[in-house]
Parts: sequence; structure tokens; C-alpha cells
Amino acid sequence: MEEKLFKYLTFLRDFSRVYTQQIMEGNIPLNSDLKLSQLKALYAFRDTDCITMKEFALNLGVKFPNMTMIVDGLEQEGIVQRERGREDRRKVFVSLSDKGKEIRDSFLAQRGRIAEDIFANITEQERDLLLESLENVCRIFGKSFEDRMAKRKM
Repeated sequence: MEEKLFKYLTFLRDFSRVYTQQIMEGNIPLNSDLKLSQLKALYAFRDTDCITMKEFALNLGVKFPNMTMIVDGLEQEGIVQRERGREDRRKVFVSLSDKGKEIRDSFLAQRGRIAEDIFANITEQERDLLLESLENVCRIFGKSFEDRMAKRKM
């Protein structure tokens, strides 16, 4: 089983890299020299315009001290702004600027177009099977992930 599992995980990783590369080659109006890591950081804002530094670090899987450098770079590009919490001054919030929102929205639209292109040639039955399979994979990985996180906290 392990050999098959690693084979499938490797395929998924490679698929993800190709998918990301195609998105990056799209027509995203960056008008700047954003690094790939900075563009990936914008994905943390896919559902919101403002998050705490702690949430940002968790979403990126980055240690909290490294977030300062990432946010500094995004701030220099005019993509985010930092603001201390009004109720709790220890909390730092990171918000997308108008430029950041434009880049994020373009990135998400490009991602959607690439996904449509990739899956354009599958039947509805294959699509349903794929979605069901991915749902199972996410459920199983999610359980495994939750178990690992619970053991870390002990």
C-alpha cells in the first residue's frame, strides 16, 4: 500500500505544480515583481479581505516570526496594510488594499479558467466520480491531520 500511496501523492504534487505554473503564466495584472511566495500568500485571502497575522501564518503554514518578512514585502508592493487591533492592541490585522483585491480576484478567476480547461474533456459521470473520490480523500486526510494535530498538543 505504501508504494501506491506515495505514487499517488507524488502524482498529486506534480499535478498541483503544473496547475500552479499554468495559473502563474496567466494574464494576472501584477504590475510588479511579485514573488511566487507572495502570490501564493494572497490565496490566504480567498474568502476574506482581512485576517490576523496568526491566521495568515496558519493559512500559509509558515512560522509566525517569518510572517513579518512576508507581510513587509506585500506591504512594499502596496498589496496589504497592517493595523493593530482596537480592542486588543497585541493583535495585528492584515488587510488587502484595492490593488491586492484586484490581484487576488484576477488570480482566482485565472485559477477557475485553468480548472475548467483541465477538466473540459471529462464526462459528467467522470466528474461526479472525481468529486466523490476527492471528497473521500479530503475526509480521510482531514481525519489523519486532525489526529496528528491532537497528538502534537498533548
